[in-house]
Amino acid sequence: MKIEWYPGHIAKARREIKEHIKEVDLVIEIVDARCVMSSINFLNEEIKNKKRLIIVNKIDLADENELKKINKEKIKKSILDFNGEILLLDSRDNTIKRDVDKKIDILAEDILEKNRNKGIKNTVLKSMVVGMPNVGKSTFINSYVRKKVNKVENTPGVTKSLQWAKISDKMLLLDTPGVTVKKFENNDVGLNLALVGSINDDILEKQDLAYEFLQKVYKKYYKLFIKRYKLDNLDENSSPINVMDEIAKKNICYKKNGNINYDKVANIIINDFRKGAIGRISLEFDL
Repeated sequence: MKIEWYPGHIAKARREIKEHIKEVDLVIEIVDARCVMSSINFLNEEIKNKKRLIIVNKIDLADENELKKINKEKIKKSILDFNGEILLLDSRDNTIKRDVDKKIDILAEDILEKNRNKGIKNTVLKSMVVGMPNVGKSTFINSYVRKKVNKVENTPGVTKSLQWAKISDKMLLLDTPGVTVKKFENNDVGLNLALVGSINDDILEKQDLAYEFLQKVYKKYYKLFIKRYKLDNLDENSSPINVMDEIAKKNICYKKNGNINYDKVANIIINDFRKGAIGRISLEFDL
């Protein structure tokens, strides 16, 4: 599958981010734990001179063994001038504030020191939250502030304009729309983002997406699939189409003419993956 999605509001958001970046002290970037390197925002040119807190979100959905491989050295392979911290969390957890604040304190230490030397005692830090569509930016802000301040939906493109959120007398957050690129560096990046819901489903062929998902991860995670869908007749070497056919039988996914309804099968597989019903699955095995 060749996946491209760059609607007008994303192009506009990228321009606005570039305009506002001068106003902020640091950048908080949200990425999806299931595909960290694919979902790192391609705003490097715009935000390269800012200190950066990368929040690896949705860790409850990702393979624990793959999560252990995420560190600064791996991130630096993608962001050569990376100047920041990394924090793994589930942004639906409303106890995240203390951990996030600790990382922000580290990043803001020299900013606060400079202001103190200038006689400025009460510095209001301004942070910009960025990320690909649907990685959980608004959910993060709501949990961090501990109250609902932004509209949250499991749909890419909900946030279409820049919004400030007051965290405290010492912190302001600027929420931004999810931003992708005009062209992905390779098809695998586009596929990963489509699978986690960062690409608008309306432009995707779900049958192909489900097939490529199985082709990508089934052999590694076949035990999870067998358990979830009770695929007693299959093993690790079963083909994607065999898996889809067996899931169709178990879930009675047939058209009136008796043929398998692959659209229905595809939706079951993709939706189950996205909500973690199959199990903890990562899309990048060698971070």
